[in-house]
Amino acid sequence: MGALASAVWAARQATSATYRRRYDIVPLAISNDEIEFSAARNTLAPGEFGLQLSEGGPPAVIGPVVSLRDGKVTRRLLHRPAGLSLDSKGRWSGIVSVDPSSATADVVEIFVETPLGPAPAWMIDRGTDRWAIHVHGQGSDRTQTLRGVESATRMGLSSLVVSYRNDGEGPRSRDARSHLGESEWRDLEAALRFVAKRGGAECVVFGWSLGATMALNTVQRSSLAVMIKGLVMVSPVLVWEDVLRANARHQRCPQFLGSLVARLLAFNGFSRMSGMEAPLEVCSSDRARFNGALSIPVLILHNKNDWSVPFETSTRFTKAHEDLTELVEFDCSGHTQEWNSDPVGWNLAVRRWYENLFPPRPVGEQAAAESQ
Repeated sequence: MGALASAVWAARQATSATYRRRYDIVPLAISNDEIEFSAARNTLAPGEFGLQLSEGGPPAVIGPVVSLRDGKVTRRLLHRPAGLSLDSKGRWSGIVSVDPSSATADVVEIFVETPLGPAPAWMIDRGTDRWAIHVHGQGSDRTQTLRGVESATRMGLSSLVVSYRNDGEGPRSRDARSHLGESEWRDLEAALRFVAKRGGAECVVFGWSLGATMALNTVQRSSLAVMIKGLVMVSPVLVWEDVLRANARHQRCPQFLGSLVARLLAFNGFSRMSGMEAPLEVCSSDRARFNGALSIPVLILHNKNDWSVPFETSTRFTKAHEDLTELVEFDCSGHTQEWNSDPVGWNLAVRRWYENLFPPRPVGEQAAAESQ
């Protein structure tokens, strides 16, 4: 009974659509262009990050390390929101902007009609038939993908930044839980249908974490998959058992608990005890992603130190589909923080892969795209 109770608890944690956040970072000193923190693994990480404040609003944007002395680190303060003070409590994050106009000025809010109802989305329609669809990960929201939207815009792509069921913005299912990509992919399929109605013919899907799972499921299951010409996957969830084992280890639980949950979710009784409306066949889906044929090019951008979604799984996936998959390794500390550690390298990798995927545009059209 103890093992079963532990498995149910772990399953509920794994299928929670939102996460409880810890705001445990307190500024020690703030000036117009610098900010000081206690030295820790995240506050010492090289790159550009967001400090999400507990009271909400736009994040403070934290730049490179300036100095380290007596257990305190001073960093550049690239953007100081009105609410930031010495009394603030913050959370270290890869999200550096919550405003879609930071990626492009011509963004509009629209709704994509999904099987469960309308889901809000941001649209940047550049008048081209080639689109990027951006899909955030579990427990996050559309703002997570803005780092990729900027890159897609520079390449002249129209963009659709989607929400989906149970993510806090999209429609709710009856159980209001994450289905680990097993039902959410239908909302990505709905986004493809929306793009097709706008005249889109070819799509690149940028999938972040669970968003990558959804993208692969759509490629394998949707009748509209022919529209998807390539995938950019950031810290992708490729094997749920690996992820659940890694998260069990991080929570100082036995790793076999993760394996047990991955298998038990396929059984109706266990899934219902875990709050799910239906079983989740995640293990068979994992095998299909590895063993099934891959017909389109894939770029994986992944941090080798990712404690939540193991980098080793991306390595194995690349070897299993080596003719069509490219893996770019980053050396940083957080999940989905590859761009933050090296935005120039991230954007160059995406652009090089994209230019190999599609032939160059006509000179006039390319110049117009570059000028945006």
